[in-house]
Amino acid sequence: MATSEFELIRRYFTDLGKQRQWLSVGIGDDAAVITPPAGQQLLISIDTLNVGIHFPAQSSAKDIGHKALAVNLSDIAAMGGEPQWFTLALSLPSADEAWLSLFCQGLAELVEQYQLCLVGGDTTRGPLSITIQIAGAIPTEQALTRAGANVGDDIYVTGTLGDAAAGLLVCENQLHADETTTRYFLNRLNRPEPRVAIGLGLRGIATACIDVSDGLAADLGHIIDDSGVGAELRMETLPVSGQLRAQGLAEARLQELNLFGGDDYELCFTAAPPQRAAIAQLAQTTAVPITLIGTVIAEKGLFALEHAQRASLPAKGFDHFQNE
Repeated sequence: MATSEFELIRRYFTDLGKQRQWLSVGIGDDAAVITPPAGQQLLISIDTLNVGIHFPAQSSAKDIGHKALAVNLSDIAAMGGEPQWFTLALSLPSADEAWLSLFCQGLAELVEQYQLCLVGGDTTRGPLSITIQIAGAIPTEQALTRAGANVGDDIYVTGTLGDAAAGLLVCENQLHADETTTRYFLNRLNRPEPRVAIGLGLRGIATACIDVSDGLAADLGHIIDDSGVGAELRMETLPVSGQLRAQGLAEARLQELNLFGGDDYELCFTAAPPQRAAIAQLAQTTAVPITLIGTVIAEKGLFALEHAQRASLPAKGFDHFQNE
């Protein structure tokens, strides 16, 4: 007998996550009932992942579950929030219980790590698609935004850039590496690490912040546009992993992956120069590199500084409709 929608929900999703005190009514009713903690504001974000667009068709169910939740956690991290709960809308071609079990394992790893709670959602039949809405909490008036960068601020990025784009090239047979390096690139593409601890640590330090989902140039472009400023990037400082550097790509190709490759899910943020010591301490505490890559300037636009030469950069990245 075919498994029903409600049996799938009961079996795989009802007990996913830790119940929180502010959750009055969770899965099982027509809507969840949430009572936000006093003195806190809620951060709400939502992302949809479609097969062939956000993850390759050959991706494992476990990796898909991880990425679907990780990209939402990255949005909360970019706002300086603490993740709280999420909802899940899942479209499946069929009731494949082996696939669902692995998908939920991918979710559960992050659910446990961040003490999240699944509070509701929907399951339907159709092309494979995952939509997650996530909520985070932040003390009133402390949320980081894209609009606070000031002239003279430093520009930083966490981790390394371009590895996820290299993972996509591997999937498309455009880049070939040894087994260990291939696994590294694919993990960066399929299993991004949301920088939640860094986001929390940037409260009161960063003046603006965004997660790098569509490429550094595009996402930093959002900060400078919303802040009414410009930016100069020192190209030699863009952080490249040893694995990507070892592929022997031309410097121009490396810079293209660094600037315009998507799916890194690192944080790009601005901060005043007196915060450099605090940022160095945050990098040490979280064991995640944080690299100073440029300066906020008054002149509008995004510029590259390299070998004493200055050039304008397009603030471009992945766009669902421009890239049709």
